[in-house]
Formats: sequence, C-alpha cells, structure tokens
Amino acid sequence: MASSPFTSSLVTPYEFHNVSGTSSSRIIPVAAGRAPLRPSYEKQHIPGSIFFDMDMVTDTTSPYPQMLPTASQFAAYMGQLGIRPDDILVVYDAFDVGTYSAPRVAWTCRYFGHQAVHVLNNFRSYVEQKFPISEGEMLNLPPIDYPVSEPDPHRTISFDELRRLVLQGSREYQIIDSRISGRFSGVQEEADPSLRSGHMPSAINIPLAAMLDTDTKAFLPLDRLKTLFQNAGVQQSSQLILTCNSGVTAASLDLVLQELGFGLERRLYDGSWMEWTRRAEDPLVIRD
Repeated sequence: MASSPFTSSLVTPYEFHNVSGTSSSRIIPVAAGRAPLRPSYEKQHIPGSIFFDMDMVTDTTSPYPQMLPTASQFAAYMGQLGIRPDDILVVYDAFDVGTYSAPRVAWTCRYFGHQAVHVLNNFRSYVEQKFPISEGEMLNLPPIDYPVSEPDPHRTISFDELRRLVLQGSREYQIIDSRISGRFSGVQEEADPSLRSGHMPSAINIPLAAMLDTDTKAFLPLDRLKTLFQNAGVQQSSQLILTCNSGVTAASLDLVLQELGFGLERRLYDGSWMEWTRRAEDPLVIRD
C-alpha cells in the first residue's frame, strides 16, 4: 500500500492543492453523495474527480436507508469506479451541501479496508480560495478487480448488542447522537409519522451543525471542536457509540473524534434512530 502524503484525516484545500500536484502516488478526488447531486458536481468539481454514488453502495434488502453493503458489493463498486487499493482518496461534498456525506463515504472505504482515505475540509472553501475547478462530466476510470476485504466487526454495533448494553446500564460506554437538537429532545416531531422523536437513554447530543462553521460548513478548528465535545460531557477514555438518523452523520462524529484522539473504541450504529425508534421498547425512547 502507498503511504499517504497527508498527515491528517482532514485535509485543507491548500494541503490538497499543494500535495496533489507533487505526489508520486495517485490521488483521486472523490465527489460524494446521492444521485440527485450529480448535476451540482457537473457544474463545478475538483479536476480529476470521480463520483461516488451512495445509492449504489447500500444494502437494498434493508428496510432502513443507506445501510452498509456486503464486502463483495463494496469491492465490486470500487472496481467499477476504477479505484485501486493503493489509491489515495480525498472525499468531498458538493458546494451547496458543505459537509454531510463525505465523512460517511470515507468511513465506509476505511471500514472495508481501503487504507489511505481523507476528507477535504471542504469544497466550498476550496472554491472560495480560488483553487482550480472543472465543469462537465467527471472522470471515468477503467474498471478493475478490486479485492474483497472483510471489515472489522468491532467498528460497528448492532441493535441487539446496543439494546443489551442499555438494559444492563453499563457505564463503560457513551452514546453520542448527531441529530438536530429538537428531534433528539423530542420537542420537534419526526417528519415520518412512523418514527418517534427522542433519544436513547443516557445519550449525548452533538448535532452535525454544531461541528461546522456557519458560513463555509467546514469543520471547526480542532481546539473549538475539543471544547465542544468536552462541554457536551464526552469522556476521552470512554468507549463511544456513534449514532444519528440513518448512520450518515454519525461518521462525522467518528472523524472528529479520531482527529481529537477521543475514545478507546469508536463503534458506529448503522441502523441508528431509523432502526431504534421502530424496534426499541417505549422506555428506551427518552423525551426530555
């Protein structure tokens, strides 16, 4: 595997621009999101970008959206994109989005064994700093055979295991939820009437928006993020369980916690609130 020239999982536009033209390794900018975002990327994207369609890399048998695919499904899609195992990936969101799907795509790639994956912080800042952009169709690389790599099961947690921990009242972990505060507290009802608003017992709420700059929607500087997480009560030595609505923005929690060095172990609950609210007993749905 090629070593990455980037020293952090989060890459600034300057770092990306400065390194991408000089590295001997192949660095691929990866435009992340669902299919409706493709026109936005065709309007403006980083030169040499490929489009990672999240709708093509999901468990279509699950009743919940955006669930993880199998290892073979992931490998087949990476091969279809023409990505090699030693490629260095820098994932970013569309200009209008700011930051949302890129951390999830990066987390998924690492989960299935791709080593050198980073998140650009972020494309809106990249454009505003007047680095090169392209328009039109994105790059289509020749397909390859991408190897199948089984993921580490300890990086995720299932509903049954999390429910058991909650019922045991274990103090060995903390749950962090990145949904908006109104839905976390239960004050704001869910748009889907089949869902209950509220949160898991003892969960801590750190919404995605709180981690982002209000103008650029890029991640805040690490010192401000550290203060945010400490003030929320996150323990640096705890085992952390990360959740959100459907497992997407929980990956932003993982990215920030990795940068901050928090957590002996971080596990993403892929089913997140979409599964919990449908399967957990009423006493396990807390409304403040």
